[in-house]
Amino acid sequence: MSNSLMGNMLVESVMEKALKDKMKEQQAKQQEEERRRAARRQYEEEDEDDCDDEDLKEMLKKMREQRAKELQEAMLKKNKGFGEYREIVEEEFLPSVTKSEFSVVHFFHRDFERCKIMDKHLQAISQQHPETKFYCLNAEKSPFFVGKLQIQVLPTVCLFVNGVLKNRIVGFEEMGGKDTFETGTLAHILLRYGMIKVRKGSNDDNSSDEDK
Repeated sequence: MSNSLMGNMLVESVMEKALKDKMKEQQAKQQEEERRRAARRQYEEEDEDDCDDEDLKEMLKKMREQRAKELQEAMLKKNKGFGEYREIVEEEFLPSVTKSEFSVVHFFHRDFERCKIMDKHLQAISQQHPETKFYCLNAEKSPFFVGKLQIQVLPTVCLFVNGVLKNRIVGFEEMGGKDTFETGTLAHILLRYGMIKVRKGSNDDNSSDEDK
């Protein structure tokens, strides 16, 4: 059996196991979250049933809204690595892209100016979209995955959903072929591919914070 075939089988085996583990983890989290939501609903309904005063009802409503906000903030903090853009090494590649639903991986070269431009835009987008993991991978130090994914042009940005490659952004062609494209242009492309969500408060697909 050739080394290439063995390598392919190893990757497929690891990916399959990681995806199964991910599904089990998501199911457990979903069940736990449903249990918590049911408990909160019961608690809130009991509060309202026992309350006849309108001012007190309003106060309880504000308390529930505050609890919901605190829960959301806690969930964001718990999801370590979301809302940031960081470099990974080749050994981290599979664990990184299979542990998140949405992953964006920039294959770069340290001496390429366009890779530095891509870094700048992905850094800005990552801070605005904690629903997606953003990584960069040094192509020189990652020969196996450069070959496996057939990376031929840098920068190349690979877009993964549950560890499966769905699309890729090669060079700057989709951004008009110019180095001076705006962050919002790249964000709109990621949005079109379903890798990020529309931010609340935006008037259109491109947030005003992503236009520079």
